[in-house]
Amino acid sequence: MNNQNEKDIYDFLVVGAGPAGLSASIIAARKGHSVMILEKGHIAGPKPRGEGMGYFPVVDEILGDNFLPSIGIKSNGGRVWHSPGDEQSLTTFKDYPHYFFEWRQFIDRFVEVANQERVQMKFNCDVTHPIEKDGICVGVKYKTNGKVNEIRGKVILDCSGYDGIIGTQYGIPYELMRCPIVKCLISHANYTLESTPDLNFYFIGNGDLEYSLQFPPAVAYFFPLDGNRAEVGLMLRMAQVPNMKTVKIPDNSEILRAWNEIKLSYPGFSEYFKDADIDYEEVTNLPNAKMAEKFVPHPGVVIIGDSAGFVNPFGSSGLYYSMKMAKNWVNMVSEKLETADLWSTQNIDDYQARFEESEVYQEVKGSYNLIGAFEYKIFNRLRTSEKINKKWDYISNLLEQA
Repeated sequence: MNNQNEKDIYDFLVVGAGPAGLSASIIAARKGHSVMILEKGHIAGPKPRGEGMGYFPVVDEILGDNFLPSIGIKSNGGRVWHSPGDEQSLTTFKDYPHYFFEWRQFIDRFVEVANQERVQMKFNCDVTHPIEKDGICVGVKYKTNGKVNEIRGKVILDCSGYDGIIGTQYGIPYELMRCPIVKCLISHANYTLESTPDLNFYFIGNGDLEYSLQFPPAVAYFFPLDGNRAEVGLMLRMAQVPNMKTVKIPDNSEILRAWNEIKLSYPGFSEYFKDADIDYEEVTNLPNAKMAEKFVPHPGVVIIGDSAGFVNPFGSSGLYYSMKMAKNWVNMVSEKLETADLWSTQNIDDYQARFEESEVYQEVKGSYNLIGAFEYKIFNRLRTSEKINKKWDYISNLLEQA
């Protein structure tokens, strides 16, 4: 079934070889379906970074028993929240195991399992447009080596990230869903794992940065990696920005200018950078301002993971949610794969309704509702460091619910 050429129709055609796309592909292949992944990069998950995620059964199911503990540093589940200027702090705890690890080891394991399951993958494939027949998306066009190609599938899964390639074609409003983020990997970081084993978040209110007074509210973050390495970064919180007259939306050069100042002088956070080396640094986006309303934006297409804004909106990893979402949608669509009404309006409505009843959807939706109320009160109503610090006890109560 898996030895097909491009004139054949794959059961699942997946755009993007990140955790969402690879999870979906592995699950589909284990069900006996033919699968092809198209990836724009030269390898799966091409960009370097650190990661962290909770350790849930779906991780063992897809990657093998105890793989995550074998590559990761186990956190005690703590999250340390620092008020503006690092004047006050609060530590909260999650009741599930959490690990920090290197991205490349994680992705390479996905690829290893996908190869074992005979998932086909093509790299350096720039997907450009959907192909439609009778109102259903039945494939995609892509460029490779300057040549335009076509490939078809019964189910098209857009797992291509915060600017979903096919989702964009069908009206998913990514400009409203994504928040700019600086991602940075450092080595020889100034911390010890014994004293700093957890995620750390530093609130930055609007007007707090004297070198960029109209900068949006933001959160700087830190988490440890093996060998005194760390992932650090800056998440701009954009959900309230349309209602804030004191904010000017920065371009990438202004974001980097503010980030460079934060690295040098922001209380508490800048300590990590003393004598550290920067191994990787970029401005990108995180789709955590809002979640997509429909996960089938057009008959034939399902958006999954970052392409759907299906992440932890508090800024923690969306990896678990992507893996769980992939499993749910592959299982649902597989039930109807060989039927003529696979993409009927009734079936699409049923898929959406069933997914919205799932535990993982309810968890993500609840997180979005909570962060919406949180950011309105903190970043819109209070806004400045002085007011946020005065209300830190009140804010602490909100954070303990996060």
